[in-house]
Amino acid sequence: MDSGFGSLDLDTLAAEAGVSTEYVQELTTAGAIRADPVGSYLPDDIPRVRLAAALAGAGIDTDALMWAIRSGILQLAEFRGIWRVAAPGGRHYAEFKASLGSRGAQLGRLYLAFGLVEPPDEAPIADDEASLLTAFLETWDDVDPSPDLALRAARIAGEGIRRLQLATIDLFDEWGGAPPQRMARGMSSEDAFRPSMRLGTVVPQLLLWLQARHLESELFGRIVLSVQSRLMEEGRIKTAPREPPAVAFVDLSGYTAATIAAGDKAAAEFSTHLETLAADAVRPVRGQIVKLLGDGIMMRFRRTFDGCSAVLSLMDGVEHAGLPAAHAGMAAGPLVVRDGDVYGSTVNLAARIAAHASAGEFLVNDLAAQHLADAGQDLQDAGDVALKGVPEPVKLARLRR
Repeated sequence: MDSGFGSLDLDTLAAEAGVSTEYVQELTTAGAIRADPVGSYLPDDIPRVRLAAALAGAGIDTDALMWAIRSGILQLAEFRGIWRVAAPGGRHYAEFKASLGSRGAQLGRLYLAFGLVEPPDEAPIADDEASLLTAFLETWDDVDPSPDLALRAARIAGEGIRRLQLATIDLFDEWGGAPPQRMARGMSSEDAFRPSMRLGTVVPQLLLWLQARHLESELFGRIVLSVQSRLMEEGRIKTAPREPPAVAFVDLSGYTAATIAAGDKAAAEFSTHLETLAADAVRPVRGQIVKLLGDGIMMRFRRTFDGCSAVLSLMDGVEHAGLPAAHAGMAAGPLVVRDGDVYGSTVNLAARIAAHASAGEFLVNDLAAQHLADAGQDLQDAGDVALKGVPEPVKLARLRR
């Protein structure tokens, strides 16, 4: 992968790797890394030196490091092109921080929100990192100058990326894709590292592509709804019956007992299968999976009828897949949407209704039932039910499946 710059001298390599020149010389003398005849190093030596320093911090000195390399335990030479090495920008972190003025005081918390460690003041900072952080702060400052807003945005991005990377690497290891696992199966060093090298290229490109596609889809959907609403208000198009948004919880019945009997691996497979079925169910109605709850799914919908269709589809899918029977609860009403999550009494009510439902049962609150009945949905009165945490009995209806 293109590093963005050419060969490095000793001082630059040490600075970029965050170590002393003496340590770089020690690694060179030992043979862990190599300099060319004029004393220059490759950009790929930056992650190699960083890894060696991390191992040293864990008590593995250079002698032990070289033994691991000679024994094939550590393939340090193969750490090339797995991730992009940014070109140095010629400024130290302290200079960059000062250039931001009052916003520079936010940087430490911003790195923390991203899930990263703030660089020391003397560390060089790459131009692309400085430019991106500056643009990030300016973007959210234009929306509202409150520092908390940028921190919330950073937390969303950091947690999303961290989860993606963790889950991807876990999946890689689970299926034997890690280089040590592949070498243990008798593969050559080149063959063992090939999937890792590809992953380092594919994932960043995939993220850019997916981000653009999801952004387009979400923005188009919101623009259409906004224009449609305005045209209805002006009488330019026929006003459709207003339906409130809805939140639904679908849980697997007897999940704990089933996983005890089947084992942890089966439990993970149940959750993965449920997530796949839920994604297939919400896609046709433009619903959203809000959270994965291990043995359940939380979803939100713009219209109550959309939620009903998706939940019924998901429950049928669970049954046909042979998973533990599902039970579901849905509530229609006002929602507080914040950072991709939803909050409020409607959410709490939906969770309580789902907990009350029996295996194979789909219950909804009275407001949802009214709109579903108007749409011709087959419902059965489930009575007034006392739910935990809800002060008054709640009138429920049962969806006939």
